[in-house]
Amino acid sequence: MAKIFRYLLLLLGCSGSLSAALAAGPAGEQELLQYTQTNDMIASDGVPMLRVFDSGRVLVHLPAWKKNSGDYEYFLSDTELKALKDRLESPLVAAFDKARMERALHAAENTARAGGAMLFEISDNTYTHMIVNSGINGPEKDITWANLQNDAQRHTELKELVELADTERYLQKLLHHPKMKKLD
Repeated sequence: MAKIFRYLLLLLGCSGSLSAALAAGPAGEQELLQYTQTNDMIASDGVPMLRVFDSGRVLVHLPAWKKNSGDYEYFLSDTELKALKDRLESPLVAAFDKARMERALHAAENTARAGGAMLFEISDNTYTHMIVNSGINGPEKDITWANLQNDAQRHTELKELVELADTERYLQKLLHHPKMKKLD
């Protein structure tokens, strides 16, 4: 058992090193976005799942616990890159304020409870983490939210949360792009 555990640690370490080395990219290439989704029940290797550069280059890192784990690369078309930038520059995403949104969510949940709405609980949190680079619109934006998809589905009146969840679903599609090629 100890042998398997050491092998897994070695595999995770090598995978993380490869991902870090590949992220450097050609000189002058600007990273536009980092995206990761983690869960309480599954260990994270600390490497972003998705990195998008202003050249349209995309690096995908699927962790060791995934069936198709590994590091992949592909290039977005100009149209796809523009669509992604439009999503990231959307006023509701670009101006996302976590503290304000947490207050709005708390108020919405209190209103729902007062109205006799059904209680809702999540046993294992899923965390969304996006870093949007200043190359797009102003200073770097770091967005972290627990249970984004659940909160957006339950509170459709919170438009910023809904748009952020839509953006995350779009990023999830980029993790399975048909042009992806596995890196050695």
